[in-house]
Amino acid sequence: MNNYAAVLEYDGTGFKGFQLQPKNVRTVQGELLKALGVLLKSFHDFSYAGRTDAGVHARHQVINFKSEDQLDLYRFKWKLNCILPEEIVVKDIKKAGSSFNARKDAKVREYSYYVVNDNYQSVFLRKYSLMIGKPLDLKVMRLAAEKFVGTNDFAAFCNNNFHKSFTVKNVYSFRIRSYKGNILVFKIAANSFLYNMVRIIVGTVLEIGRGQRSLDSIDIAFKSKDRKLAGKIAPAKGLFLTGVSY
Repeated sequence: MNNYAAVLEYDGTGFKGFQLQPKNVRTVQGELLKALGVLLKSFHDFSYAGRTDAGVHARHQVINFKSEDQLDLYRFKWKLNCILPEEIVVKDIKKAGSSFNARKDAKVREYSYYVVNDNYQSVFLRKYSLMIGKPLDLKVMRLAAEKFVGTNDFAAFCNNNFHKSFTVKNVYSFRIRSYKGNILVFKIAANSFLYNMVRIIVGTVLEIGRGQRSLDSIDIAFKSKDRKLAGKIAPAKGLFLTGVSY
């Protein structure tokens, strides 16, 4: 039995998230399964590194699947990309170890959120970033970002009710970079993320950058574990899965 791992990217605008859902709901996984079904006699144990939500994109999503087929990987990747819809592309595919699992073996996942801080938004960025016209305080936002690094209970920064043990996550890094003076990229890496966690964290930091909440509000939200004390959720269109490490 062969275990194949692939790296892909996709524009999530037209999908109801990555994970397979009931019929007539368009998902990235659904399109991948259909395409693999055309090219392979059989396959199973399909797995993926991150379950992105509706409207969220990926530059580096990792999947794996097992098949008895012996593949010419160059030809297979070419054929797969011809079958897949234009919003999905396989960047690389290789043979993996028999025990490799894209989800279970992932050690670090990195997400990036894009913000245009200007009085207009380029037509080429409009689908993939959030525009904020009011000036943002980059210095105070970076101070806010530091508060999220480390092992914490992120119950206040997710939109699902989990048992306490599942809301404790380890954020390894959170950086805010500025490009060309008006494009901000929020990069956050952790062992794993809760539902809407990145978008709520970014929304909270942006409120601080606009002067709508204090730095101390982050500590209060952590302590309370109350979703109502964190910021509003940022739109999905600015969020990308940009890295997975094993």
